[in-house]
Amino acid sequence: MATSISPAARPTTLRELSPVIHWAQPHNRAPAFKWSRRIYDFQLLYVKHGELRATIEGEASLKVRAGSLLILPPWLHHRIEVLSEPYAELLGVHFDFFETSEVTYSILVDEQAPNVELLCHIPYLQDKPIFMELLFNTVSPRIISLLENIIQEWNEKQQGYEVICSGLMVHLITLLVRHQNERRGLSHPKYEKQLLQLAEEIRSDFSRRWTSAEMAKYLNVHEDYMSRQFKSMMGIGPKKFVQSVRHQEAKRLLRETDQTIESISAAVGYEDFHYFSRIFKRWEGMSAMQFRKLSRMI
Repeated sequence: MATSISPAARPTTLRELSPVIHWAQPHNRAPAFKWSRRIYDFQLLYVKHGELRATIEGEASLKVRAGSLLILPPWLHHRIEVLSEPYAELLGVHFDFFETSEVTYSILVDEQAPNVELLCHIPYLQDKPIFMELLFNTVSPRIISLLENIIQEWNEKQQGYEVICSGLMVHLITLLVRHQNERRGLSHPKYEKQLLQLAEEIRSDFSRRWTSAEMAKYLNVHEDYMSRQFKSMMGIGPKKFVQSVRHQEAKRLLRETDQTIESISAAVGYEDFHYFSRIFKRWEGMSAMQFRKLSRMI
């Protein structure tokens, strides 16, 4: 195995990126299913529900919880294990940052006959890899929606889908770079553990009435300071984070159950059904009823 070989660096700017999607799917994986592989391109792996453990060559083992986004780079060997029962619900996208001809080979490295020429380039922005971190413990709902839209466009393959997918990916990558830079520049490492605990508590008890005062107790700081630290680390303010977690659960219930919209509203933590309806439309761009009908047509 040629472990000394690595993908070539390519100095670039965000404006010069022209991403190409190689594969994009939602998928569920049970604990019996394990990845142990290398890939030629990049993969974004978002955990909607459940929990994973990722072991990436040269990196510490990572626990990837619901709401987290993992970036799997080319060539580095990685092992992914599903920790949650009965399965983990995932969104996966394989892509290259730069336009290439249509992929006619497997995106997985054949260890018996690896082909270094198929490796994707790694973009460098201002002399640094575009992604300095492989795990985003949380991402904004805008990024989740972009992932879902990319998967939908790639699978429907209607006229011009390649152009739309490329534009959506540029938007998504830019938001991730922005989030990364804001976090590295503003967040205080002293509060990282407490913030992650708070985010996990919100995800597991999203229907609770979360107040700024209650959330500030996790850090033992003033509410305004907590809000700034939360946003700098998570890329979204605490109140919007609560809304985003509730929104993702509401979408799951709309897709997978026949519960009334009123009962779903209460289940995810909204006492006022009309307020839930306004918030849902603001996040999704359509009503809850329209979302349910569309999700069952796809």
